[in-house]
Amino acid sequence: MQDNLDNTNLASCPTCGEGNEKESRFCIHCGNPISEKRVLFKGRYILLSLISLILVGAIGFFLLGESQSKLVVKVNGEEITRKEYLMRLGRAKKIFESRYGQGIFEDDIGKKNLNRLKTDILDEMVGEKILLQEAKRAGYTSAPEEEMGKELEAIKKRFALSEADLKKRMGLSIEDLKEELRNGWIISQFVEKTILKDNQGDPNLLFEEWFTKVKANSKVETYERLEPLLSAKASCCQSGCGGGRAQPLDPKIEEEAKAKALEYYEKKTQKKGANARVTNFGCHIQVDIIEDGKVIISLTYKQGEVQEI
Repeated sequence: MQDNLDNTNLASCPTCGEGNEKESRFCIHCGNPISEKRVLFKGRYILLSLISLILVGAIGFFLLGESQSKLVVKVNGEEITRKEYLMRLGRAKKIFESRYGQGIFEDDIGKKNLNRLKTDILDEMVGEKILLQEAKRAGYTSAPEEEMGKELEAIKKRFALSEADLKKRMGLSIEDLKEELRNGWIISQFVEKTILKDNQGDPNLLFEEWFTKVKANSKVETYERLEPLLSAKASCCQSGCGGGRAQPLDPKIEEEAKAKALEYYEKKTQKKGANARVTNFGCHIQVDIIEDGKVIISLTYKQGEVQEI
C-alpha cells in the first residue's frame, strides 16, 4: 500500500526513466530537466518579455520621431510647428510666383531660390518668436482690438479685397490674420518703447546690436534640414546674371540707392526710421528696406530710380 502511494507521488524522468518526486525540476539520477513544459513556458515568458520591451521602445521611438516631425524649431522651449512654417512659406512662394512667374522655383537656380526662401522664412519666424518672448517679459502681451480692426480694414482697402478674397489670397482665417497683426503690434510697441527709448543714435543700428546679443543667448533647436547657403543671392535672380552673387559697389552709388529707396518707402508709407541695405547682385542693385530686423520691401535701383521687386 505504501509502495503504491509512493509510486503515485513519483514522476518518471523523460531521459533515464527513473522515478523522482513530482515537484522535482531535475532528475536526481541523471541531472536532466524533468518538467519540459515548465522550462519551455519559462523560456517563452522570457522571450515575450523581451519582445514587449522591444515593442515599447520602438513605439516610444516612433512617437518621439512623429512628435519632432511636427516641429520645425524650438525657441527657448517654445515650438514653431511645421504647419505654421509651411503656411508662411506657402504664402511667400505665392508672392514670388505672382511677381516672377510659376517656374521661379523649378529649375536648378529655382531650387536655390527656394532654399534661400525657406531659410529666410525660418529665420524670420525665429526672430519673431524671440521678439515676442522678450516683449512678454517686458509686459507687452496684448494689442487693442480696435487697432487690429483698423489695420485689417486698411489692408482690405489698400488691395481692394473683400474679406473672402483676403482669406483666399492669404491662406489664413481672419482670426489668424488678426493674430499676426497683434504680434506685429506687440513687437513694434516693445521695440519702440523699450529698446529704442530715449535713444539719440541710429535706431536701426541700436536694434541690430541688441537683437544680435539676445539671439546669441537664445536656445534655438532646429528640426528642419536645409541646404547650406553658399553666398548671398537676390531672390529674383534667375538666369543670365552670373549667378546673382554679391559684388563690390561704388560707395557713392550705394548711398544714392539707399537714399532713393528710403525716400520711396517714406513717401509710400508715411513712416520714418527704417534702415536700408544695398546689395549689388551683378544683374541689378537691390535695396532692402528693414524694420525691426525684418525686410519689409525690396527694390531695384537703376540710374537714379527705384522700383519694387
